[in-house]
Amino acid sequence: MLERNLDCIVQSPRLQRDELLKFVHRPVFRHVIYEYWISPPFSTNLATISGIIQGLKIEDDPYIISLRRQLNATLYGTVEYYRIDQQLSATLRNRKTFTLKGLRDFERAASDILLDIGPWAADWYVWRIIEKAKEAINPYNNMMSAWKPTERSHLLGILNSVVLTPISYHVDDIMEDSSDKVQSLVTLLLNEKLETEERGEMYSCLIFVQRRDSVIALAEVLRNHPFTANIFRAGILLGASDSSYRQSFLDITRKIPHDSQEDTLASFRSGDLNLIVATAVAEEGLDIQACGSVIRWDLPQNMASWAQSRGRARKKKSTFTLMFARGSAHQQDVKKWEDLERRMVEMYNDPPRMPVVEEMRIDDYQEEDEIFVVESTGCVSTYFTVAKNLISCFKARSVVFIPLSLI
Repeated sequence: MLERNLDCIVQSPRLQRDELLKFVHRPVFRHVIYEYWISPPFSTNLATISGIIQGLKIEDDPYIISLRRQLNATLYGTVEYYRIDQQLSATLRNRKTFTLKGLRDFERAASDILLDIGPWAADWYVWRIIEKAKEAINPYNNMMSAWKPTERSHLLGILNSVVLTPISYHVDDIMEDSSDKVQSLVTLLLNEKLETEERGEMYSCLIFVQRRDSVIALAEVLRNHPFTANIFRAGILLGASDSSYRQSFLDITRKIPHDSQEDTLASFRSGDLNLIVATAVAEEGLDIQACGSVIRWDLPQNMASWAQSRGRARKKKSTFTLMFARGSAHQQDVKKWEDLERRMVEMYNDPPRMPVVEEMRIDDYQEEDEIFVVESTGCVSTYFTVAKNLISCFKARSVVFIPLSLI
């Protein structure tokens, strides 16, 4: 299917394969099992936010006020009147104004962090986001410039009414209020770092997390956890968005990392950072050095994500680790992906699938063939030369993707 869609031939090198494999290192696959909470965790700051959201009167929302004003100014019985009336009714019923939806998304993200990372991380996240939101609402700040002034003022009033519990950075509070998943990750990091340094190598690790909210919360825990604070130097990589149109309340999380992607990657390459917590943005497309360890905090969504994230662990004796909750059914997904990958490898290593190009003869081409020039580079060649090179590549089995139109 790939070959048909891409109009190409998929092949794997065969000649000098043994030599090539000396420089290709498949990571050691590992898995870590962690336990769910015995009893539901509790976050004081999250509970405060939840109470504020439940007590909000939707009639005070600027969007509702605006719709009522439009309705009163529209002639009764017209199509426009009924359109606005239906929009107002649906919004009141669903309670989905722009401000309310943003606050609910914020509450949901904090709830996920509470269950996944722990109460300390959830308390810190709520405190940090509200602090950042107050900065963003400032009229002299362009972070939320696409928001309407009435919405900004309404949100600021809500946030000013929130009384949060200060964050404690005492080591006992961080350890006791972290999930077993965090403790399992910390143990894994320490063991892998020790193994790497016993071989006389420097440790480097990339942790993949699905949500950007969890990325910043997990990185903060690792920076302050007593077992990792002075051992790992952690950076953050998040997906970026250039759109400023009606950004969600949670889009301010993109502004939390102090360093740009370029600075973070440069620090990782130089060794100033030895740990990066990242979203899927780091799976492909970014120039990240080969890591000694790749850890999936959240399981990959599909085979492509599984293969791409694993491909970041290319150092000799590197490791690729998945984290599973005890009794998780997702372990079957890994077996399915491994089977699919095995079948794919068997197919592109199958000699009978080799296109019949070796029957081509260089005599079929004449050196006086038409000359063509690549205008962008000034390169001059003939079809004779191109055909000769292609045939040589095919005979050496060194072409991975060759468009059929060139054969």
